[in-house]
Amino acid sequence: MTEMTTRPLGANGGGLPLADDLLRGARPIARFIYGESKDERENEANERRVYHAAQKHGLPVFKLGGVLCARKSTILRWIEAQERSGAAA
Repeated sequence: MTEMTTRPLGANGGGLPLADDLLRGARPIARFIYGESKDERENEANERRVYHAAQKHGLPVFKLGGVLCARKSTILRWIEAQERSGAAA
């Protein structure tokens, strides 16, 4: 009997399909990190926080077709690394 190996569903190693792991745009990234606010000004501020964190603090993002993107799994690993190093304080 031949053993068949399969690749994980997602490139993240956790089996999450890439479509479910990918965040497209600063608003979805901000919503994932900070949550959704009923105050539109707060949502806009959170979008700016995403750009600031990417530029100044190494938030792992990339562009696809000019759109800021990130992977949920990568953001979670980045946050965990920040917590371990004490840099989030």
